[in-house]
Amino acid sequence: MSEQKFRIIVLGAGFSKSAGLPIANELWQQILARTRSLWGRAKKFNEDLDDYISYRRDCDGVELNRDSVDFEEFLGFLDIEHYLGLRGSDTWSTDGNEGQVVVKTMIGEILTECMPSPDAIPELYLEFARHLQPHDYVLTFNYDVLLERALDAVGKPYRLFPHRFKSIGRTMNIIDSSKHEITVLKLHGSIDWFDKSQYLELEKDFKKQGSTNLPHHPVFNGTINGGTRPILDGPRSPNDPLQNMHRVTNIKELYQRQILFSATPWILTPSTNKVVYANPLKDFWDGLGRSGGTNFGMAIIGYSLPSHDQYARQAIYSLVKNYQEVYWDEDLFGFKKTPLVLIDYRTTPEDVLKYQKNYQFVDFNKSVLHMDGFNEEAINKIFN
Repeated sequence: MSEQKFRIIVLGAGFSKSAGLPIANELWQQILARTRSLWGRAKKFNEDLDDYISYRRDCDGVELNRDSVDFEEFLGFLDIEHYLGLRGSDTWSTDGNEGQVVVKTMIGEILTECMPSPDAIPELYLEFARHLQPHDYVLTFNYDVLLERALDAVGKPYRLFPHRFKSIGRTMNIIDSSKHEITVLKLHGSIDWFDKSQYLELEKDFKKQGSTNLPHHPVFNGTINGGTRPILDGPRSPNDPLQNMHRVTNIKELYQRQILFSATPWILTPSTNKVVYANPLKDFWDGLGRSGGTNFGMAIIGYSLPSHDQYARQAIYSLVKNYQEVYWDEDLFGFKKTPLVLIDYRTTPEDVLKYQKNYQFVDFNKSVLHMDGFNEEAINKIFN
């Protein structure tokens, strides 16, 4: 396939399932199991969970126990408490209150433990990475680093931000399109992302107080093998929200050090209100409502369009409508669009219908459904 046949591929948790990574409900059960033995400040998670159960009983007359709590709704409750500062001076940190930090850190720990090592990526994902071409856009809702490791393993260059720039101007930046690379946008952050902003403020405070020491931090002033590297590369605006975001090279070593409350991965938890924290990633969404019209391939893998991601539904709706309606069946630059490929794992006709209902804005006459999960046949359908 020509490098000019640019594609948009959307990834959800179902993409990583075949590599042994848990999907949302499985992740929540593992978090619940680990939180039963929490102590000290981390016990605040269990207090938060009990508070939420009381809140639902008092406000909605709903009787819940810890096992029946809806993960996304509980985290939405915590997000509102933190975002509005309802705890006042007891607000824990900019990363969230204690319960949120516990969840983010445990997500990082669990996914890191489940991640195949860089030299043991399943062939399925290596094959997927080999098929990706420069200028393809991958929009992923996954926190894991499976795709990045697969791309590294097959030697495919990629970036984790929308645009490179040749220069930064007062009113306009000049885009650099000379690099042939795949664009991977992690719309919910990543378990290997850590924001250096708070650490830099601590450094300033130490210097003001005359200290020659540096603040302790397991990521930015530690001895992690491989260290960190910035997310961004090349000329950037000084107020770019990702200016201080870094990737940790060796996440396995980092999470084994039990970093709870000393370093928190930058992720948007699976909350009904996660969009209130999405400002650092706002540029990732910029223009998506106009994309899809001049792309020649599109696939959505393992993303069931859950109800708590309404903002994502709006963006994907625009992408799909543009893809299936603009220049459809027309020869453009020597190419024609291929059907939208929808990949998920559904075992019964009822489940397939439920999936189709979530995507009822799709023109299924211009689509291919593959409901056997992400596998070799799915790759063939995407890259036909």
